[in-house]
This record gives sequence, structure tokens and C-alpha cells, in this order.
Amino acid sequence: MDHLSTRRARGRRAAVAVAATLGLVLGAPAAVAKKDDAKKFKDDCRESSSVKLKVEPESGGVLQVTAVVWSDDSDVWDWRMKHNDDVSARGTVKAKDADKSFKIVRDMADFTGPDDIEFRAQNTVTGEVCKNQLTY
Repeated sequence: MDHLSTRRARGRRAAVAVAATLGLVLGAPAAVAKKDDAKKFKDDCRESSSVKLKVEPESGGVLQVTAVVWSDDSDVWDWRMKHNDDVSARGTVKAKDADKSFKIVRDMADFTGPDDIEFRAQNTVTGEVCKNQLTY
């Protein structure tokens, strides 16, 4: 192989490598485009309270899940978050802001395909239940 042939072969290999790299870089956003926006849903509870559930993507394949409950009392609430039917977090909290609300924020793994996120809180005094569910 002469010097000119070697130069052409290297040029073709470089062009193929550049095209493949561009294909990967430019094609990547299309693969994750369905999960690039936050989703939120607000709903009323059984009595006078309301609940909002928000799911938004973070870097590194993480979803940030935020649940807020607005109540007209400062009672204690038991709460839990589920991710694809598995309990991801749970706890007890007392509504204490001026608007008698509380906020729970948790990070969850962003699995391939749809992520079913469920939040449920129950007032330990009145028995009122607030729940919300999103598929992300």
C-alpha cells in the first residue's frame, strides 16, 4: 500500500468514527425526551385538606418526588411513598407552617419505562386520608 492509499483509508476511518460519535451524541436526547419535564397533580382529600404530588428529573437517573399536604389543623400525619408498588419511604410529620402544610421530598431511582409514584398521608387524629398518584 502506498502513502496516498494509507492516507485515504485513515480519512475514511476518521469520517466513520465522527459520524458514529455524532449519531450517539445527537441520538441520546431522543431516548430520554419522554422524561425531561416535571409532572405534577393536585387533588382534594376526603375532607378539607388538599395534596400535591410533583415528580421531576434530576441528573444521574434520579427522580425528585415532592408531596405537599395543606390542612386546616396542626395534627400529626402518617405518610408513605411508593415507587412501582414498593414502599420507598415512610414517616410521621406534624403540619406546622402558617398555612398548616407539610412537605416531603425524596429522591428515587428513575427506572427504565414508566415509574408509578404514589403518596398517601393519614391524619392520626381525624383519620382524613390524602393520596395522589402519578405515572412518570
